[in-house]
Amino acid sequence: MLLKMSIGKKYKQGHRGEGSQVDSVKDALVRVLTPSKSMAKKKKKKEVALTLTQAPLKREQLLRILYRTPKNHIYRRPAKGGGEWEYVTGVYVKKILNYVFGWMWDFEVKEHGREGDLVWVLGRLTIKNRKGESMIIKEQFGRADIKFKRGSKVPLDYGNDLKAAATDALKKCASELGIASDIYGKNEFKEIQMIDKGFVPPEKKEEKKPNGSGEKVKELKKILQGKTDKEKLEDLKKRTGIILNTFEITEKHAKILIASLLNSEVR
Repeated sequence: MLLKMSIGKKYKQGHRGEGSQVDSVKDALVRVLTPSKSMAKKKKKKEVALTLTQAPLKREQLLRILYRTPKNHIYRRPAKGGGEWEYVTGVYVKKILNYVFGWMWDFEVKEHGREGDLVWVLGRLTIKNRKGESMIIKEQFGRADIKFKRGSKVPLDYGNDLKAAATDALKKCASELGIASDIYGKNEFKEIQMIDKGFVPPEKKEEKKPNGSGEKVKELKKILQGKTDKEKLEDLKKRTGIILNTFEITEKHAKILIASLLNSEVR
């Protein structure tokens, strides 16, 4: 108010030079009180979206779900067929679900059964909104090996085995939301690799032929000079620099040697 009054007083005095000074002061005030374009752009700058479409979750929730699993929560156990599996506990998954969704989630076992020495369950994870309405639903199977009493086929604690299978299903459902997906996604890829390694696609593999039995081996011998195999091998060494102790080689190998001999003749 004082500054405004002083500016008005100077303007009313009628000094010609002071009018321009008053205008300059006004301009300075406008510049100070009005945010610059760069500042306005910074304020208007939106945060980078984490999803391509509008998600029912807040940015903070998405970030917490997509965080890399802390190393102190990653455990390892021997894997069937060799190697190790990485995993997280059911307690860790439940803590993340509680923290991210504020206890607004349910898990139920839809079906369960037994196949041989393992039990399986079909679990459903439901994420709810503040009104208690279902917002996200994920279903996955879980499994667990049955523990038997020593020296028998009597289950030690069948209920505990079902519980382990249910926990496995919960963790898989949570991984579809993104929780510990860096662990379970990697393990699933390893499992697929192990299955793929057991499958050998049908293909014709070249086998080593006995001395002189392959067509290309016979052709190679005809090109080489000498009466015995030993003399022919010496000729091969002189002409190409390749040392062989025997002609028990594959047809593909013989074809390469023929090409080497032809190239040496061109030179």
